[in-house]
Amino acid sequence: MEGLSSTAEMDWEYTNDIGSMAQTFPSSKISPYFRPPFGTEGARMRQRLVANLNNANAHIVGWSIDVEDWLWAESSTPEKQLEAFKRDLKAGGNLVVMHYLYESTVGYLEEFIRLAKASGKQLMRVDQCMEDPGAPPLT
Repeated sequence: MEGLSSTAEMDWEYTNDIGSMAQTFPSSKISPYFRPPFGTEGARMRQRLVANLNNANAHIVGWSIDVEDWLWAESSTPEKQLEAFKRDLKAGGNLVVMHYLYESTVGYLEEFIRLAKASGKQLMRVDQCMEDPGAPPLT
C-alpha cells in the first residue's frame, strides 16, 4: 500500500479492509492492529491507518513466521506450510502470519499450535503481544 500514488487510494484500501473484517466478524470490535499486505509499511501507511481508524493508538504489526500459505496452501504440496513454520520458528520467529481462507492452512492450525507450545512459546493475542493496557491478562 505504501506504493500507492495517493492517500485517497490508501484510504480506499483501508476502508475496504476494515469493512471486510466487520462483515466477516460482525460481533467483533474494529482492531487497532493492522497487518500490511506483503509486510510493506511506511510513514504514509501509519498516518492513514490512524486517520481511517480515528485512533491514535493504531499500529501496523509485522510477523516473523510466515507459513507461506499463499504459496503452498492450494498446491500439490500444502504440507510445505509446516516446513515453513518450523524453519521460521527455529530461526527465532514469534509472530505468525497465515490466512484463514485456505482450508489446508486451517487444517494445520492445531499442528502449528502444538509446535509453538513445544518450543516454549506462549500463545497470546496480538493486543497482549503489544502490551495493550486494554488487553485481557495472560493466563
